[in-house]
Amino acid sequence: MSIVNRKQNRLSGFSLIEAIASAGILAIGIVAVVSGIGAVSRAESRIRQVDKMTSLAQHKYEELIATSTTLTAQTGDFKDQYEQDYQWSAAVDQTGVTNLVALTVTVTSIVDTSSKAPQAKVTGLMYQPPTTTTGATP
Repeated sequence: MSIVNRKQNRLSGFSLIEAIASAGILAIGIVAVVSGIGAVSRAESRIRQVDKMTSLAQHKYEELIATSTTLTAQTGDFKDQYEQDYQWSAAVDQTGVTNLVALTVTVTSIVDTSSKAPQAKVTGLMYQPPTTTTGATP
């Protein structure tokens, strides 16, 4: 019986190869999880940036609609709102309907100028009252 007990003692445990292989698999898993967390963090940062840009575009659109009777193409930044990293541009397009124009406000990043940089656009319609000319009557 002592011979049987010795064989069982040798088989009950992990060999060095098994321990190294399991440590390697564990290390690969940890690296995958950490890189996944980094990707999620970058995606969240980008989503927050787009959300902020959309909010800035919406506020600028509303400001232009409220303060302008005649719109023209314009550009500017948000330094007055302490957002130095963003700039805006407004484009006015004719709709084909009398006194109705399409206003598009685009917000882009000053910091990230790559072709894949996010941007936010807000587009809407604005009524422009007809311009009346006052002239001398004969």
